[in-house]
Amino acid sequence: MSESPTKPAKYDKTKTILLGFLALVIALGEYTEAVSLINEARENILILFTNDLEYETLGKIHVGNTVAYVEGLVGSPQVSRAIDEDTVANYFYHEKYFLTLFYREDRIAAYVVVPLIEGFQLPVLETDSETFELSEFTYSDYPANPTHYVIDHSKTSSYYMEILDSGRSGLFVNTYIGTTTYGTGDHPKAIADLYEKEVHGSDEEITTLQASLRSNTRPNLFGQGSISLELIEKSLLTAAEFKSYFGTL
Repeated sequence: MSESPTKPAKYDKTKTILLGFLALVIALGEYTEAVSLINEARENILILFTNDLEYETLGKIHVGNTVAYVEGLVGSPQVSRAIDEDTVANYFYHEKYFLTLFYREDRIAAYVVVPLIEGFQLPVLETDSETFELSEFTYSDYPANPTHYVIDHSKTSSYYMEILDSGRSGLFVNTYIGTTTYGTGDHPKAIADLYEKEVHGSDEEITTLQASLRSNTRPNLFGQGSISLELIEKSLLTAAEFKSYFGTL
């Protein structure tokens, strides 16, 4: 009979421990949900009032990433098309930017991005003394020399693009900068003038016009990759295609 009082005491202690554990689990569940809501609210604020979240996402994309990793960041492409036997260009439309990713053997072979709203100034290069933000520097400002360029000006498309000498530090990754019709900024008449001289002008006239374009035009396209500039050129959409695919220009 002397042991009977201890049974309820042990039961009460066990019950107290179990109830405390359940309360902790419930609290942790509420805490996790609260943290999730706070993070979601933070992301919404960043999206509405800054471009930091988009800069952070795009900054994680590199040549050599797996397709699965990158699509985990930006989702699935809305449009894709093959541009040669080994390479597929995949198009991602975002209200703030237009991203093209080039897939080869389930990896990213190249990427190019074009801002679609004013104020979207993606950081693309940081040196010891300066940060270069897309749409804020001219061609001649960028600290690399072009190895060659492509240009076209017609009723269906108008663009100018360069491939830059990245040097030995570039690790065989090319840098592309350019001006397209479906990005932010003014589309310079210099492209039409240079294209005309490419067809009918002298070498001296071409050199002079290209130098003027490079000194006075801010590119609205930036990318890096291990593919040729001609394949980047082949991936460009016409104004009609862009509007057909994405409903805007």
